[in-house]
Amino acid sequence: IFNPKEGINVYNYLKSTKEIDAVITAASQVSLAIQPLSNEGDVFQMAIFSSARKYSTPGDLSFRVSTRNEIEANALADLITEMDIKKLGILYLNTDFAIDLKDNLREDFAKRNAEVEIVGEEAHLIGNSDFRTILAKFEEKGAEGILMIGLASKYAMILEQAQELGVEAQFLSMRSAEDPVLIRNAGELANGLIYTYPFDSTSQTVEVKNFVNSFKEKYGTVPDAYAAEGYEGFKLTAMAFIKCDKNNSCIKEYLENLNNYESVFGEIDFDNKGDVHYDFFPKIVRNGQFVPLE
Repeated sequence: IFNPKEGINVYNYLKSTKEIDAVITAASQVSLAIQPLSNEGDVFQMAIFSSARKYSTPGDLSFRVSTRNEIEANALADLITEMDIKKLGILYLNTDFAIDLKDNLREDFAKRNAEVEIVGEEAHLIGNSDFRTILAKFEEKGAEGILMIGLASKYAMILEQAQELGVEAQFLSMRSAEDPVLIRNAGELANGLIYTYPFDSTSQTVEVKNFVNSFKEKYGTVPDAYAAEGYEGFKLTAMAFIKCDKNNSCIKEYLENLNNYESVFGEIDFDNKGDVHYDFFPKIVRNGQFVPLE
C-alpha cells in the first residue's frame, strides 16, 4: 500500500506509453517519489492526501490540494492542550507524512511553551500487528493521551490491544481515522476516539451540497475528506488545462493567481510553493458514527 517504487513504475509506464501531460498522485511517499520525475519530464503534478512538508517546492510544476502537516499539527496541539493532556505518547507509521506530522506537533508544542510532555515516540512498519509492548511502555510512563498517526486498520488493532492491556489513556488521531475500516474492525472500541478533520460533508455551501449529492448518487455513500481532495485535485487540474491547454507556464501562473477559489474545503488559494491552507476541526467516534466534537 502507498508503495513509492510501484508508484514510480506506474508513472514511468504512463509517461512512456500514454505521453501524459499531467499526473495526480496520492499519499506523501508516492507523491515525493514521483515529484522529481514529473518536474524533469515537464509533467504537471497535482498531489492528493500528500501533506509532508518536503513536497513544498517553489517554482516548479507540483501543486497539491492537501494542507501541509503543520496545519493539522496546529489543530492537534490546540485539541491536546484544551483537553489538558499533560503526558502524551505518539505511535506513528514509519512514513514521510506520519514522521512529518509528529515532528510538526512537537515543534508546535515548543513554540507555544505547552505543558505537554511527550513520554514516547514509537514508530511501526506497515506490516506490524502487535503494539502491546509500545502500549505497555506508554502506560508505564503515565501517558494520559496516546496519539495514533497512520492507517485506520492499525488504529483498530491498537484499540483492541489497549483494551486487552487495560490501558486507560485517551486515544487521539488525525484525518485518517475517519475510515469505515475503523468502525468495521474496532466496533465499539472505536467509540470515544477523538481526531482532527478538514471536510464537513454536512455543510450547506453550494459546493459541498453539489459534491455530496453527486457522490452519493454515483457511489451510494457520503464522501470523506480523501474523496473531497480527489475531487478538487481533478477539478483544478482540468480547469488549468482548459484555460491553458498544455502551456505549463500558463498553468502555473493560472493556479498561483486563482484567488479565493470556492472549494469543498472553503476558500483556498495556492501559494508560490503550490500549497493550500484550510482549517481542521475536532471530531469524535460516537455510537459508531463520525461526528463533530461538541
